[in-house]
Amino acid sequence: MRQSGSISLGAGARPLVSRRTLQRAQKAIPAVVFLAPAVIAFLLFKYYPLLRGIAMSLYRWDAADPPGQFLGLGNFANALTSEHFYLLLKNTLILFAFGVLFGFWVPIAQAMVLHQLRRGYQFFRFLYVLPVAVPSVAFLMTWMYIWHVDGGLANGLMNALGLPSQGWISDPKLVKLCLRIPGLLGGGVGILIYTAAIQNISEEVIEAAIVDGATAWDRIWRIILPNILPIVNIMFIISLTQSLLAFEDVWILTQGGPGYASSTLVIGVYQRAFVQNQYGMGSTWAVLILILTLAFTWIRLKTIQEDRF
Repeated sequence: MRQSGSISLGAGARPLVSRRTLQRAQKAIPAVVFLAPAVIAFLLFKYYPLLRGIAMSLYRWDAADPPGQFLGLGNFANALTSEHFYLLLKNTLILFAFGVLFGFWVPIAQAMVLHQLRRGYQFFRFLYVLPVAVPSVAFLMTWMYIWHVDGGLANGLMNALGLPSQGWISDPKLVKLCLRIPGLLGGGVGILIYTAAIQNISEEVIEAAIVDGATAWDRIWRIILPNILPIVNIMFIISLTQSLLAFEDVWILTQGGPGYASSTLVIGVYQRAFVQNQYGMGSTWAVLILILTLAFTWIRLKTIQEDRF
């Protein structure tokens, strides 16, 4: 027997599925079909390697006869008592600090300057974003030429000013600084994000401030910065996580040298896993980087919440 608005087994039976539920399920089918490939790919290429790496960190992994000897937390004990681990952690944090000092604030300042332009806004914004289209390897090779000890642009300028040549990326004391000075150029995707955030600020508020006699400096500190602060906080967290995963620029310019002066935690993972074939220890370092990233992110989010209250 058919009942209105539901599907049932027969006379006197309770409806199995209401018509409304069936309609919702039918509407959800296209979304499931479109999302399924992305979800499956994400599980296979993100979460499965993550879980696999955690499992490998518990073994002295034997690639010829996996998984090898079970060590439990032995790899973690060895890593956390290794001076080399803390040296690379120190290098990573110093590179992050230099990144904040020389690079993090630059797109913010550039976006504010662009916002003040009345002519050429689109043109200059295009110029700032254009370097994103340049392959990162080409960009880094240019800086390798700039920092080259013999015939490099940096030493050429030093000699032109009557100053002595420097070792730059060959000098353990200067290499970290040299790796982050390119951040002073700014630009990139960050400037698009900040300009979009500034454009979302009500023009009426800014015009009212101008009428009240607020200077450009007052408008920046009292109106623009407070309104884009949530975006700044998000970008800071992204910058922090990227710094903990720093590899490409360091590897291309210095390969972690001279000595271990610019080696980062991710370079340590690479060397243990793919150079020394210690896959278990390499996975352990990777898990520790994950834990550090989550810890620093949680601390930053906690401080943001406290600042709001």
